[in-house]
Amino acid sequence: LVSGIELALILLLLLAGLCVLGERLPWPVPITYVAGGSLISLWSAFPPIKLDPDFFFLLFVPPLLFADGWLMPLRDFWSVRRPVFTLATGLVVVTTLAVGFVAHWLIPGLPLSMAFALGAVISPTDAVAVGVITEKLKVPPRLTAVLNGESLMNDATGLVAFKFALAAAAAGTFSLEKASLSFLVIALGGLVLGFAVSWLVGKLRDLLHRVHGMDPLLETTISLLTPFAAYLAAEPLGVSNILAVVAAGLYAGWRDPLRMDATTRLTAWRVWSLLLFWLNGLAFVLLGLQLPGILVSLDATYSAGQLALFTAAVSGTAILVRLLWFGPGTHLTYRLFRRGLRGESPPPRSWLAVASWAGMRGTITLAAALSIPLVMDDGSPFLGREIVIFLAAVTIVVTLLLQGTTLEALICKLKLRPDDTQIEEDRLARITGADHHLDACQS
Repeated sequence: LVSGIELALILLLLLAGLCVLGERLPWPVPITYVAGGSLISLWSAFPPIKLDPDFFFLLFVPPLLFADGWLMPLRDFWSVRRPVFTLATGLVVVTTLAVGFVAHWLIPGLPLSMAFALGAVISPTDAVAVGVITEKLKVPPRLTAVLNGESLMNDATGLVAFKFALAAAAAGTFSLEKASLSFLVIALGGLVLGFAVSWLVGKLRDLLHRVHGMDPLLETTISLLTPFAAYLAAEPLGVSNILAVVAAGLYAGWRDPLRMDATTRLTAWRVWSLLLFWLNGLAFVLLGLQLPGILVSLDATYSAGQLALFTAAVSGTAILVRLLWFGPGTHLTYRLFRRGLRGESPPPRSWLAVASWAGMRGTITLAAALSIPLVMDDGSPFLGREIVIFLAAVTIVVTLLLQGTTLEALICKLKLRPDDTQIEEDRLARITGADHHLDACQS
């Protein structure tokens, strides 16, 4: 038998090997992780891995959500709060409902609650997949802020909706009125708690700084523990642990640069980069290891043709809803609410084209799908678990292959460029960084 530590080392070694291979293949690296994990699972000598859904969710989701908030400049987030809010509420709700009704209508035996869970789990977009392309091509900063802010808040609202759908599936009943009121209380409570936890952690770090001095390793350790503190503190209070983590990340992202010196920030960034590489990669590798078993269980219920039809319908609906939302939907919003928008002009069509096509799904979708419990409270199997995980996984693959490989070409064709403000800010940032480096060398 292989111990947990040995298995973790094996997975990290497998991740490293697949990363080297994936960088040389003409598709997004996560697809290599999934394919490699699936192939290695067919090797009889490879140790079997049985995931604990609750532990998996706790291990992966809090640091990923916290990092999204931590890396999102609060000034940029606040400047695009209106479009981000509409995307994080309207688009998530529409995607959840559209995908849910299509899946429930098309897939025999899939309960409506689990169909909505599928819609909620594939509603969040992936900041990492989008950021790799937009950062390399230097698109306009406001568009980048909208896409990053959308991904951050879509993760939160999508996961909250996913939790409600799972609760409805377990209970067998659902009340829209009770759910709406409960959502507001749980969401506001989670946001307040997250800010409070992050504020308290900041005060603790200030105290340690005065007593112990600035210690990069200690500061980084506390930073890594903060998302788990916010997540676990929300559990006994009955508020949203997802939104608590997001709020904690946003506050820490605003406060930490003012508290840390350059060495501490660099240390924290390097450690967080390594952790995010591990989590993003291992999530896809673990999916690949689970996928053959899921396909075997589905083979007894659905044919290959049915699975292909389900894949096309679900992923196609998710993509189409996003295209309609950013196309006709955006212009209709500006026409209907022209007074409330205070004379703001609609965004350029080129921006809408890029935003509508930047709908790749990623790690959060995957982590949420794999967190679906194996059994209900009464011990019976969680109906629809395998098909929801399968469709979430193939939607990720479809969007990465279809949109992830063509988004760069679309941006280049539309000739999007950063504006003069961003260019000037980048120039000043480089000059300031060089001055600080020279001052440190002279001292």
